[in-house]
Amino acid sequence: MMNPFELLKNMNEIKGQVEATKAKIATIRCTGYAGGNMVEAVANGKIEIESIKIDPELVKSQNAEFIQVMVTSAVNTALKNVMDRIKEEAQQPLSQYGINV
Repeated sequence: MMNPFELLKNMNEIKGQVEATKAKIATIRCTGYAGGNMVEAVANGKIEIESIKIDPELVKSQNAEFIQVMVTSAVNTALKNVMDRIKEEAQQPLSQYGINV
């Protein structure tokens, strides 16, 4: 059980840990793949897509609907991976105080 007085007593330390965690989250990069790695999407800790790479062989197929599905899948995977990492990073400094994110 979380002790609110313990939190207040350690507020400056907690603030420092939160700032360090924010900085660490900003450096997160995660990749999502689809179509047997024919499509790759890279997302960052700001929940932004940094890049998308599409295998030229997939483009040659000229199947726009298939490419759209693969891009969507890769982006969603990359974003999910980032969110999982953010949750992981945010949980670490707070767990010592009994706070679960």
